[in-house]
Amino acid sequence: MQKKMTGWIIAAAFVAGMGADVFAANGDAYTWPGYRSDLDYDTKSNLGDIQPPTKFNNNCSGVTGKKAGKWWAFYWGKDRDSRITDVTIDSILKKYDTDFEYLYNEMGWAPDAQAQDGQYSAVYYYGSGTCAGGATEDTTGGWQTWVAGYTAVAASFYPLYSFNTSCPYHDRVAQMDAMIHEGIHSMTNGYPGAKDAHWFQEAGNTWIQQDMFSHRDGVYSGMGFLNAATVIAPFMPIECYSGWLIDGTFGGPGGGADDGGVTGKNQRYLLGGSQYSNIFPTFIGTWIGTGAVRWIYGNAYGKTKYLLETYGLDKGLGDAGVRRLITEFRARLAMLDMKKWSGEIRNLLNQHFGSDTYWEQDMWDNNRKSYTWTMTPYQTVTESNGYLVPNQETTPGWSGSNVVPLKVQNGAKEVTVSFYPNGANSNNKNMNFLLCYRATDGTPVYSEPITGEGSATLRLDKTPSSTNGTSMVFAVIVNTDYQYTGNTGIRKLHYDYKLKLETGVSGAGAANVKYYNDFKLDYEWPEIGETPVASSSSVASSSSVAPKSSSSESLVSSSGVVPASSSSANAPAGETAVYEVKVTLPIDENYAPVVANFNVDEVAQKLGLNASTLSQVTFFAQEPDGNKILRSTANAPGHWFGSDGKVVEWGENAYVFGEADLSKGTLSVGHYPNRVSNGETYRFTQGVSYGKKTVLFNVRVTITNEEGSGASETTTALMYGLEGLPTHMQLKRQHGMITVQYTLPQRDNVKISLFTGYGALVTQEITGRLNAGAHTYSFNLAGLPAGMYIVKVSSGSYREARPISITR
Repeated sequence: MQKKMTGWIIAAAFVAGMGADVFAANGDAYTWPGYRSDLDYDTKSNLGDIQPPTKFNNNCSGVTGKKAGKWWAFYWGKDRDSRITDVTIDSILKKYDTDFEYLYNEMGWAPDAQAQDGQYSAVYYYGSGTCAGGATEDTTGGWQTWVAGYTAVAASFYPLYSFNTSCPYHDRVAQMDAMIHEGIHSMTNGYPGAKDAHWFQEAGNTWIQQDMFSHRDGVYSGMGFLNAATVIAPFMPIECYSGWLIDGTFGGPGGGADDGGVTGKNQRYLLGGSQYSNIFPTFIGTWIGTGAVRWIYGNAYGKTKYLLETYGLDKGLGDAGVRRLITEFRARLAMLDMKKWSGEIRNLLNQHFGSDTYWEQDMWDNNRKSYTWTMTPYQTVTESNGYLVPNQETTPGWSGSNVVPLKVQNGAKEVTVSFYPNGANSNNKNMNFLLCYRATDGTPVYSEPITGEGSATLRLDKTPSSTNGTSMVFAVIVNTDYQYTGNTGIRKLHYDYKLKLETGVSGAGAANVKYYNDFKLDYEWPEIGETPVASSSSVASSSSVAPKSSSSESLVSSSGVVPASSSSANAPAGETAVYEVKVTLPIDENYAPVVANFNVDEVAQKLGLNASTLSQVTFFAQEPDGNKILRSTANAPGHWFGSDGKVVEWGENAYVFGEADLSKGTLSVGHYPNRVSNGETYRFTQGVSYGKKTVLFNVRVTITNEEGSGASETTTALMYGLEGLPTHMQLKRQHGMITVQYTLPQRDNVKISLFTGYGALVTQEITGRLNAGAHTYSFNLAGLPAGMYIVKVSSGSYREARPISITR
């Protein structure tokens, strides 16, 4: 049978700008053409250069307190729980500012609409008595909502308390990241598009957070488990909010009334969570680019609120281009061909392969599994009159696919399979077909896709991977329909077909075998913008080692200030200038830093630049083993470091941070509250590079609780940044108690904290709003060892601390 060359391939070649040379000889391996390089929504050209906000939104009733970081503000009401401490709020703001600063500056996203209007993006304490709502007993959950005229995050006690280092919750780290998820909803709602596409609101959101983590941390694992829905059931549509329903149909993109009454009562286990699957955005970001996902947020609105319809616009990929996009996605997913994400996709498959999905409502109501399907990414087929016929229950939905494993005959050099669309819904326009395999060297090999009835041929120039001693190729059947607007009945359709094995194939493999586990996943894949290649080699390491210094300088300071270099000569090409920075850092409970200064002109000269062009440098942290970490994990440019000097995220393993301001010539060094002790020493290295020239700052941080230099300071611990003697508070120790007497100049919330002399928090209490005047509070000393302690009182208008000695 002659293979057909239909219009979608020709149009795709035109879209890619590659002309007729996209066609290969019969049986040749196929190289997927590129897509238009301008498929992006550039934030600055569309929304302008957005500066950090300076104003609060004062239009929410019930707010009794507020605090701002750089981009975000936290608002609370009269019912604030005492465990949501000032330090906890600082930690919330630190997390938000760190993650979103990276999204804004490194990933090209824009702040939300409120920040675009000059007001801080907002997190409201849900259940504390503000206009955001919620009762005080509401303890779980976080939402993106509308508050005071803007999108904002409403967070209840449970996720907020997770930011408290004393929180015992086993899922506290996940809760903290979940709050960033809600902030991303607010961020993306600042774009003109994608507001109504419910599926993509979740899928795109989780992808943005995943993309941030992978770029910043270099980690390509830990995908949300709901991503498994897409990889284990490829017959489900791409834009599918509620998954594969118990009546055999599919949920549409929106999960609401336009989806024909889709509810939680007709969903299947795991597959019903497909609205959170970001496998398709992962494919777009991996093979086309991050900007191609952001393009949707700038263009999906009006009549084209859905993702695939938007790509199908003339200003996108056009109809032929989006049909090819769907086909390429399905083919690469069948081969686990997602670059650095390939291993994680295999992990998702292995976590669920062979287990049952079932009707969730029946399990909840009756503890009974019904409507079960044993999960596998492969389609079951049976032979009938010389054709392979698929299981009708799991034929593709719209934009869905089937993957049929096929056994290669011994000695075969080429395989050919004929494809026939079948039934009322399938035709010669909406059904595509190709063959593919993973070679033993890791390379995925694809045949040229065909549209409609025809034969696909693929030469086995490389050895296909084998399972149980049998080499395998795979038939990929794809439906490419994607128009949902005005065609909501499409969610009820399945698309039938049949196959005929022509040459080189002995039969179909069983669907319950993990063929993908025999794939070698690494090969020399083409990066975005490169000419695609079909060769194979090991993947280069993503880490790099800083050049070794052959001419370094030792510039030491005991005051935390980097002195000027004794030489203004530029660092020789390929060499590194090294500054030694010694910082004495007082213990503090609110991230207060010490600032070290460096000579901007001098550092710029060593890089072959000047002060006005220093912004062109690359800022990085260098770990003890020489690895450079380019991503910022603190306020950019900056990093959190663990006790071993390696870069970490803010959280459980963070001890000290370094944050630079290159234009001002400062390096701010601080510590995580209530984690360090007097006399401890921490070391880390940060630097800047330009071309082959590098400047390193080797920082040594000594934690102190010794007396300060000011005559009025009794100790620097927890009094850092305070001026003068305490005037609002007195301490008395009697009958096993410390009684704190303090005076409020105005009605305010008060936090009273007890620390050891080494800066470790013992206990603290937030009183709630108290009237102006004299007040007392007592700490019970039972169980505390003898020694020096520090009591600190903080309100909105002052902070004071006093030491006190406890003897036994």
